[in-house]
Amino acid sequence: MLRSRPHAAPSAPAGIAGAFLLAVAVAATVVTVPGSPARAAVPGSPARTAVSAAPLPVALGAPAEAAALAAPLPTSPCDPGGVTAEDTALAAELNTRLTMKMRGYMDGYRVSCARAVVGAVRARGLAREAAVVAVTTAVVETGVRNINREVDHDSLGVFQQRATWGSAAQRLDVAWSTGAFLDKMLRTYPDGSWRSAVVGDVCQRVQVSKYPERYQPQAADGQMIVSALWPVSGVTRSEVVARARTWNPGTARRVPYSQTARHGGYRTDGSGYASMALRLGAPGPDSRGLSSARHSRPIPVSELRSGDLIIRATGPATARQVIVFDRWADAGRTSYWAYQQRRGYGTDHRRMSEGLSAGSGFTAHRPLTIR
Repeated sequence: MLRSRPHAAPSAPAGIAGAFLLAVAVAATVVTVPGSPARAAVPGSPARTAVSAAPLPVALGAPAEAAALAAPLPTSPCDPGGVTAEDTALAAELNTRLTMKMRGYMDGYRVSCARAVVGAVRARGLAREAAVVAVTTAVVETGVRNINREVDHDSLGVFQQRATWGSAAQRLDVAWSTGAFLDKMLRTYPDGSWRSAVVGDVCQRVQVSKYPERYQPQAADGQMIVSALWPVSGVTRSEVVARARTWNPGTARRVPYSQTARHGGYRTDGSGYASMALRLGAPGPDSRGLSSARHSRPIPVSELRSGDLIIRATGPATARQVIVFDRWADAGRTSYWAYQQRRGYGTDHRRMSEGLSAGSGFTAHRPLTIR
């Protein structure tokens, strides 16, 4: 990790890595250090292009990096909804693919923090490359953790922003802190010029770190994390319906309902079926994942269109449902036709009214993958 300071704030003499290591020493944490990756030249690739995935030198060295990542520092949630099962599953996958300091250290919480950063970038309407810059910075600064104790001077949050950035509550709000990070990036690089700059250089000019060399080596992993969290290119509404029909709804060949079975790699429950129709990664997020900012945005029921979702994501697993909207059934919009993987039956296409009355617990959502 490293010290960062906004604008003209004075540089720190020790840096956050030292603070992390002190915390480790005080807690008597024992860290097993993996072998350090081989050195390779750092390419000067621009942010708009793929960053080299070849192993790059770890600035602090493997022992210091491992100790800093394992430091038992207090953190705040990055997502008010908490860590999802999908976050944990993605962390396990990333741990086998990352090549630098985060390899083996990703967990559901860190993924939830990266997801919150990516979501904030998407909410601003910025390109994926902006998320790569932000996540790369978070990797170096905190190991993608929302640290809520002033370990390094008065720095807080996933970017270790100093008090001059904002209040403690603001800096610990990942959406706010990411927005502040992006604001400075856009001021520093007007007219989108950040997109043609080297990722590590953009990180440094925003953070104004005492250790500028530490960002670029993590850029390839930053890109990999963002790629795993950024929605795929998407599907059209007609493609969603066509894919929903492949499970033969309402026929003798329909796919039976199950929360544990798989069909074509997808879970054969409601959220797995909807994930398949939307061409999301198998086995698919659960109902809470589909309703989160990572995969959809809430819309008024009156705006429902073919391929949108109607979700009840609260309550026990037996009460949660995901419905794929097809079309309105009548001019008065008192019911609609929809596709659903229905408990006790399987894939169905039927007329429904769930979510049309207040207090039903259902909410309408527009998937981010629909183009």
